[in-house]
Amino acid sequence: MRPLIVVYDEGSVAPSEIVVGLAELSPCVFAMGPTSHARSMVALLAQFGPVVQADPISPAVDELRAHAPRGIVTFSERAIPVTGELAQQLGLPYNSRRTVERLTDKWVQRSALRAAGVDTVRSHRIASEADWAPAVAEVGLPAVLKPANGGASRNTYLVDDADTGCDTVLRLLAQGSPGYVRGGALVLEEYLRGRDCGPFGDYVSVENLTIDGHIADIAVTGKLPLAPPFRETGYFVPAPLGSDEEAAVRALARDAVAALGVSSGFTHTEIKLTAAGPRLIEVNGRLGAGVHDLVGRAHGLDAVTLAGQVALGERVSLGHPPAGRVYFQIFHPAPRRACELLTVEGSREVRGLAGVTVHRPYVRAGTAIAGGVQTERLGVVMGEAGDTEELAALVREVNERLRYRFAFSDQREPRTVPAAELGEL
Repeated sequence: MRPLIVVYDEGSVAPSEIVVGLAELSPCVFAMGPTSHARSMVALLAQFGPVVQADPISPAVDELRAHAPRGIVTFSERAIPVTGELAQQLGLPYNSRRTVERLTDKWVQRSALRAAGVDTVRSHRIASEADWAPAVAEVGLPAVLKPANGGASRNTYLVDDADTGCDTVLRLLAQGSPGYVRGGALVLEEYLRGRDCGPFGDYVSVENLTIDGHIADIAVTGKLPLAPPFRETGYFVPAPLGSDEEAAVRALARDAVAALGVSSGFTHTEIKLTAAGPRLIEVNGRLGAGVHDLVGRAHGLDAVTLAGQVALGERVSLGHPPAGRVYFQIFHPAPRRACELLTVEGSREVRGLAGVTVHRPYVRAGTAIAGGVQTERLGVVMGEAGDTEELAALVREVNERLRYRFAFSDQREPRTVPAAELGEL
């Protein structure tokens, strides 16, 4: 049987989930990205299929062509450009080069959405210090500053002061790669002020699957409140929206996906819930982080299998609506300051809470944490609740009972904080 190419890199669905989800569909050939994380997974993935280094592209194309692949897929935001280029050169179905650029460059994406009349969020590209003043004049303050090519809230800031914002721009550009692309630019975007959503976040995401140009809705995912500045702390399905607002959110996501020219595969569209209605934050051209688990539990779907079926041109079945329960993941963000994680306390208490099925630490005691602005998770708590009121109470319980102890280089004594206070560190 001709194989499916899986382009693997940082931020992907876990290798075990990929292997299990695709096992009955097709043999796999793994094309590996250039990051240290991808390199660390070579030996593991080699147990399940041939492994090809995808950097540089040209020799990878020749090696992959020898396997006579019949499809290509990725579950990594970082790997979308490489996947698109491999697909073009191998003649495999995937989004076009223009669509790949729209999905991975936030400035290009905003321009395309504005041209299509889908959304009118003000934005300006910043490639040098000279671009800062025109950007502020066009966008206004407060505004959101982010890499043009990036993900996981890396180097994403709320800017409400022009001088501080300019300093941040200079610092990020001096890094050489503030996002995923070496020498990449920044984007200044209009800040969208969310409406009051009570104990939950003022944004949602819509998970769509495009099949031969037809855009299907998979789920609308609710969010827990962001940790400053824009770091995610949890997801749940279904989102707590009224029928009219949910219909508007779904329609906006479909319009955005169509405007970007997506022809196949998963998209993860983040939408702000404002007093004036839903507004687009951004569209991502892959399965949303954590969505694989949530749609599996809520809808009875294996999203990895779905993505593989679409890439191979096979028929898909889209599952069922959530059965009156709320399925959740609670994340605990790592501090933005460099430190060492000394201990994690309260895990047994949390696992004993009604509704909690898993507490999975991602960072071991004794691990050095580099710090910085990005969504880096110390661990995840998963489970289900009877309704959103029960979920809100459970989130409070979890965040009070889990306690993290850190050693900071600028403090003499270690510091212990409940998970509820991690976002401020």
